[in-house]
Amino acid sequence: MSETTAHDAIDQALETLEEAKSEPTGGKWLERLTAQMAPYIKEWDVSDCWMWADWPDREILLPETTSQDNGIDAVAVDRSSGDLIAIQCKSRQLDESGRGNDIDRPEIASFISESENELYSQRWLITNGDNRLNPNAERTNSQLSKKIKLINLHADLTAQAQGSVRDEDCAHCQPNPNGEWPKQSKTCMQNDAVRTAVSRLRGQLETDVDGIPIGQARGKIILPCGTGKTRISLRIVEELTQPSGLSVVLCPSIALVAQIRREYLQNAESPIRALAVCSDETAGYDPKKEGSRNTAEDPTAD
Repeated sequence: MSETTAHDAIDQALETLEEAKSEPTGGKWLERLTAQMAPYIKEWDVSDCWMWADWPDREILLPETTSQDNGIDAVAVDRSSGDLIAIQCKSRQLDESGRGNDIDRPEIASFISESENELYSQRWLITNGDNRLNPNAERTNSQLSKKIKLINLHADLTAQAQGSVRDEDCAHCQPNPNGEWPKQSKTCMQNDAVRTAVSRLRGQLETDVDGIPIGQARGKIILPCGTGKTRISLRIVEELTQPSGLSVVLCPSIALVAQIRREYLQNAESPIRALAVCSDETAGYDPKKEGSRNTAEDPTAD
């Protein structure tokens, strides 16, 4: 892996997932792939990931266990906090849409039991496609204090591939062979935010994500002041708005309306027609114009 670029590794993983989707249910191959690719998926924010038998700290932290997993297939380390993440992998034979049979409660019972240990701060269930918890399993998960996060490996790798900068000029913003991410430039950070947001929103038109019904995607982009959130929102609007289409941007203040309108008109890559609509009747009052009146002060105003 040290001689393989992150892009090549992701492409090869996607090929493996594509080749395996028509195969009967299995497990070990997905465990190996998950452990291999976890540090490369930026959204996961994982520094290391091992299959259960290969976890170097297992005998130190859990001396009573053996290399034979009893429900936990892999263990990862959260890059930000250093906390441990318990992982179980479930592969399914997939149809043409990438959907497999639902996961039942008995299939995750041992994982739930083993991952109750306070060593683990999170529980992840990694699948090879759009494989969901059935009602019984979903009901059980809703009652857990440490809920299971269901992750579609194929979807996350695809989003990573679509969001990755393949231009050699931005090689400095890509992970090194060890999966470590350097600091990004402001421009590359903005591009990354746009690609990730657009990919998720488009993908949500076709499938449920995190319990949100198809076509009702929502999300947040949280960045410090001065990093270009307005510019990012413009690029997302440009990517998602069809030719001659309409996008609506809601603002909490008139001052922000003026700022966004100015930014959009100055930086749009193609001509746009901006129309500001406000429910405050005093917003258009101009005392310099003859005949204008402040409806907030005029008791005869409707």
